[in-house]
Amino acid sequence: MYNTIPDQLRKLAIENVFSTNTYQNCWRTWQPEILRLLGNNYTENEILNIGDHLSDIFRSTGGGGRGQGELSASGTAWESLVCWYINLCTAGSRVVAVKKMSIVPKAIQDAITVNYGNFACNTESDITILVFPDLPEYNTNINQLNILNNLGIQIQPILRNKFNLELTNHLAEKDFNQFEIGIIQCKTNWNDNAQIPMLWDMIYSAGGFRGRNITIGRNGYNIQNAQSFSYSFVTVPSNQNTVYNPNGVAVKRVTNLSGGNYWGNPSIQNVAKSLKEIFTNNFQSGSRTGLRTDIRAAIPELTANNSLSYFGLY
Repeated sequence: MYNTIPDQLRKLAIENVFSTNTYQNCWRTWQPEILRLLGNNYTENEILNIGDHLSDIFRSTGGGGRGQGELSASGTAWESLVCWYINLCTAGSRVVAVKKMSIVPKAIQDAITVNYGNFACNTESDITILVFPDLPEYNTNINQLNILNNLGIQIQPILRNKFNLELTNHLAEKDFNQFEIGIIQCKTNWNDNAQIPMLWDMIYSAGGFRGRNITIGRNGYNIQNAQSFSYSFVTVPSNQNTVYNPNGVAVKRVTNLSGGNYWGNPSIQNVAKSLKEIFTNNFQSGSRTGLRTDIRAAIPELTANNSLSYFGLY
């Protein structure tokens, strides 16, 4: 159980999150708070509802400084916490959130690349969401797979006790037009950064601006050829003494993002949705049985020494 290609990539993504000193330090404070919120004998409701409290969990580590180093560490911590939460809620599905760009399949990396003349970048993809196609390769235990590369040689799913990324690279090339792709930009500060996701979403939605030599994609891969694409914004927000309303400039700037605007608080209509709503808004197709059923099945595996213990909820 929990040994499909999406499951293995999810595990690698979470292990990468926990490998940073920033996250490890924060987790010492966050984990007890998350366990307190979950309570004893928790259900899928409590797991999902962490999304209503993610901002409070994040703030529990303090660090409100505005120095560049503090801002960078704070941003990394928020991205990591969001990545952890999304993967927790999608365990057992074909939806995977990846923070580290190097483990995103190369075809997906190419598809979301923005080219400005000869300069290529995808640095505003803080988290990349992959919804793997509903095909046997992605629903089968990797030990039962027999995937051949372009030379007819079997690709071993596990190499040196690590998931072999050649497998996802190969399959993403083969099945690219059946993948759903999401980009999530995470910012701790809403007021200072709202214009950034607005402008990036414009570029992606327009498919670039050829008159200005701005194009999307490379190596023949483009988001227009994927099954679907969404661009979302997730904020804390860290702005103090700010009341957000539907007519505020920061809110208006992210109102029409293709993937929506979210924060780690309960939803406020026409301002921002709780992050727990991103699944039904953007990634419903990634589960055969439904999100809640997947979470319910995953809960027993979150305990120590079980297949999902890497989430650290014990």
